[in-house]
Amino acid sequence: MRPKKRLGQHFLHESRYLERIAKECPLEGKPVLEIGAGPGNLTRYLARRASRVYAVEKDPEASSLLREAGLEGVEVVEGDALKISWDFFQDGVCAGNLPYYISSPLVRKFLGNWRRFSAGCFLLQWELAEKFSSPRGRKTSPLSILLYNFYTPQLKFKIPPGAFSPPPRVHSGFLVLERREKPLFDFPLEEMERFLRRIFSRRRKTVYNNLKAYYPEEKLQGLRGRLRPEEMGLEEIFYLFKVLHRS
Repeated sequence: MRPKKRLGQHFLHESRYLERIAKECPLEGKPVLEIGAGPGNLTRYLARRASRVYAVEKDPEASSLLREAGLEGVEVVEGDALKISWDFFQDGVCAGNLPYYISSPLVRKFLGNWRRFSAGCFLLQWELAEKFSSPRGRKTSPLSILLYNFYTPQLKFKIPPGAFSPPPRVHSGFLVLERREKPLFDFPLEEMERFLRRIFSRRRKTVYNNLKAYYPEEKLQGLRGRLRPEEMGLEEIFYLFKVLHRS
């Protein structure tokens, strides 16, 4: 089938990368929820190591091809991965070659379902893969910090554009997120996400300047200075969150 530009389809076709991705995924005989299965290039490799693959695909043509292939241990789930419920899936791995234009929302949905997934194995635009593996520093983001609280990130390798059809304009990175035995810190996910968005609302401004519109001046006294968002780690952010949300 021909990749559809409107769906952001770039199919990975080089077998050495497909095999390496399946090998690097900590499957251990667990089921896999594969996002954006396409015609099944990666699905075939995942099915060899997983107990079962739930191949989620929005494109009816790709879904039809997957069903016709009759891959053993593969169940095709036709639908938009962002819109359908993932409640049918329990205790396994989330994987996929994610469309670049919806990668962040898909990873955010994965995070919101963190109890379901022992790991996430994603092929992403290289810069985004770097960001999601950086819990502190210039490349960090609210989502990368939240991911780090629940998962250990490992940026495994880079894949050149020529390994895809059609070739994207950027390199891709394969990121593995393995769930921690327990989260580093305990907090309401949506509240912390809102707090982080406030901290990172203007990267060139200090944390104090970004927060002063939301909290009383007396609670921000300790922040007066030149501390910027990328200079804060998860521990400092969690402590600040508790201080500012203390009744």
